[in-house]
Amino acid sequence: MAASAPQSTNEKSRLTHLSEKETGDLLDVVIVNYNTYDDTCKCVQHLLEQGEVRPENIYVVDNCSPDGSGELLMKTYSTGVNVILLQENRGFGAGVNVGSRAGRADNILILNPDCYPEKANIHLVLDHINQNPDVGIVGAELVNPDGSLQYSARTFYSCLDVLVRRSFLKNVFPFSLLNRSHLMQAHPRNSAFDVDWVMGTGLFVRRELFCQVGKMDEGYFLYMDDVDLCARVHRAGFRVQLMPAVKFIHDHRRQSGQIWKWTRAHSLHFQSLKLFAKRHGLPVFRRLKL
Repeated sequence: MAASAPQSTNEKSRLTHLSEKETGDLLDVVIVNYNTYDDTCKCVQHLLEQGEVRPENIYVVDNCSPDGSGELLMKTYSTGVNVILLQENRGFGAGVNVGSRAGRADNILILNPDCYPEKANIHLVLDHINQNPDVGIVGAELVNPDGSLQYSARTFYSCLDVLVRRSFLKNVFPFSLLNRSHLMQAHPRNSAFDVDWVMGTGLFVRRELFCQVGKMDEGYFLYMDDVDLCARVHRAGFRVQLMPAVKFIHDHRRQSGQIWKWTRAHSLHFQSLKLFAKRHGLPVFRRLKL
């Protein structure tokens, strides 16, 4: 039986359908910056221009950027938007946790600097969360700048999935079908639907639940921390969903997509995958089920 969802007194007293002007009371946005000044400014600008998030509800956490972008962001947003400078880089999840502790709103949007809402429809997610108390996490549909889907809703991994995703096999039949299944490419996009996990690039989570499950696991420096969070939310008895009606543009410049060249990003992926397997398991052929 699913656990009862955390819900604040303020949230209960609201109308069932939330207006766009109310989202500032219900949502904090956490953006972790690391050498991404231009992207971060563009992201914040889009949020403010669309009018669904108040400046004081935006928390930009700089992970000790060596390029000085943290100090520059502090000067750029001397009033309104909150900029937090960290003295060391302890990883993405640690940055998110710092930003989440600074806010007080009922829900948190974890947002990458290179990602921003396509249009002012964040209120649709908050309305959905308000009406569905058993939903703990909602991911936005991520799209490329040209409008094509990035398929940000996915199944949990098996070892075979990892092998296929990280090699040329994902383009070879019948492994291409496995890859397509992992990315849930065939699932209808006409309403919110249940998934195993959603990418932390644009992820909404209930604050009380986020704290209940232990926030982001800081054992992950980068990668797989979003998968881990979704796994813990499932174990707590809540649903994880993707909401196709809410699209975020993700101007993704992937560092780990080169198949034949081993990079630092590959090493971080591998380390995080080992930690996830230790935390939750990683079956050889059958996908993890929680």
